[in-house]
Amino acid sequence: KISEIENDGLLIIEIPNRPIPWQADPSDMEKIDDFKVGDWVRVKASVSSPKYGWEDITRNSIGVVHSLDEDGDVGIAFCFRSKPFSCSVTDVENVLPFHVGQEIHMTPSITQPRLGWSNETPATIGKIMRIDMDGTLSAQVIGRQTLWKVSPGDAELLSGFEVGDWVRSKPSLGTRPSYDWFNVGRESIAVVHSIQETGYLELACCFRKGRWNTHYTDLEKIPALKVGQFVHFQKGLTEPRWGWRGAKPDSRGIITTVHADGEVRVAFFGLPGLWRGDPADLEVEPMFEVGEWVRLREGVPSWKSIGPGSVGVVHGVGYEKDEWDGTTSVSFCGEQERWAGPSSHLEKAKKLAVGQKTRVNLAVKQPRFGWSGHSHGSVGTIAAIDADGKLRIYTPAGSKTWMLDPSEVETIEEEELKIGDWVRVKPSISTPSYQWGEVNPSSTGVVHRMEDGDLWVSFCFLDKLWLCKAGEMERIRPFRIGDRVKIKDGLVTPRWGWGMETHASKGHVVGVDANGKLRIKFLWREGRPWIGDPADIVLDETSG
Repeated sequence: KISEIENDGLLIIEIPNRPIPWQADPSDMEKIDDFKVGDWVRVKASVSSPKYGWEDITRNSIGVVHSLDEDGDVGIAFCFRSKPFSCSVTDVENVLPFHVGQEIHMTPSITQPRLGWSNETPATIGKIMRIDMDGTLSAQVIGRQTLWKVSPGDAELLSGFEVGDWVRSKPSLGTRPSYDWFNVGRESIAVVHSIQETGYLELACCFRKGRWNTHYTDLEKIPALKVGQFVHFQKGLTEPRWGWRGAKPDSRGIITTVHADGEVRVAFFGLPGLWRGDPADLEVEPMFEVGEWVRLREGVPSWKSIGPGSVGVVHGVGYEKDEWDGTTSVSFCGEQERWAGPSSHLEKAKKLAVGQKTRVNLAVKQPRFGWSGHSHGSVGTIAAIDADGKLRIYTPAGSKTWMLDPSEVETIEEEELKIGDWVRVKPSISTPSYQWGEVNPSSTGVVHRMEDGDLWVSFCFLDKLWLCKAGEMERIRPFRIGDRVKIKDGLVTPRWGWGMETHASKGHVVGVDANGKLRIKFLWREGRPWIGDPADIVLDETSG
């Protein structure tokens, strides 16, 4: 790590576990990526052989950083290995990670996938549904019941575009030409006509004959205009594509037709006939749909019993003659009359649904319709929702339905466990379905893989993943780099010994491996960090 740069450019470098800094000529040095646990990596093309050899790794292999040692070594988890692969941090480079929701297929050059074909073919396309901590991609294939498992080094990302998508050139491209896009105009809108295997998209637009190709990485999706939307001209528009033709800069209208190449027909208020337009010249006027849940914005004047934060349901929009006047009418529970005002005074609110569990928000001192024998601690289930949003809550303790204003409640959502969560066995479980093995009730692990209600949990003291049922585990707070910690009171012996530490030792976390193993720097200690099991460590609440 560079600690100082002298006036002549000489680098002063601190090397772990060496008392004297090292001097180096900058031309002899190479900057390395600042890796962290969880990064996706592969061996650099410039590396002839990793520090400890290739073993079963190839240049195409993609893995996930599992651990980082102080001496510059890195442990990498690959989905086809049972143990992390060790090499130097200088051997590898970051790669873009895959994400849930992306579509993949097998890279054309792959003849034998690392995890096998699993009855699939090079033509198979899957949508990533889950990613394990070793990078295993589990993808959903249409017509297949089970998920298709693919090694990330064998997978190729599809463009993510579909025929009919509306696109435009990415703003980040600056002035770099994008094939034929300059002849079209950077702000123009095009529609995907076909998708090529090479990653190129064939595009069409409403003002140009013929189609052209552009690589998908140069494009971004935009929302397509839809029939029924209210529109006006873009601010600052000098002239529409085909002239004003009776329309004015402040004209407003409704889209009546959208063609396959993006061309639209607009019924402008006060203008006879349908107006032909380029979608790039138009802008959608934000308006709420009937039945949508909305909230009065902060700073908006109160109306009757309704004020900022009140939640209601959109009933309709206001018109002056045959033209929308920009107002929206909303039904708020507890009021017979509907609120009507500018749409700008409203914002979208989360729509509640029958069956959701709720409770009164702690900030609410007195519900509008009373407590009905309940309290802030009462948890109920939404049994019905009126047209104005009023909630009818069922609680086991209540003899009658409890009425609540939707703005007064908060939902209670039991979030399911996911890969990467820190967990331990629930106190209520006496014996897990697949037995304890070397795990005990205080053991802390990390969810590595999950499938059909089963979890594979990584514990820092086990070489293999521990199998259990998802319902047997509970989520706990993970330790993070920077946490102030100490050794748990009453602990007889830490998993890997005391070293120089005692119960009085206090320090901070400097490293967290993917299996939860902690690297802790205790106060007044030099040299390598202390290695600990997270089950032996607690947060130091006394530190500032």
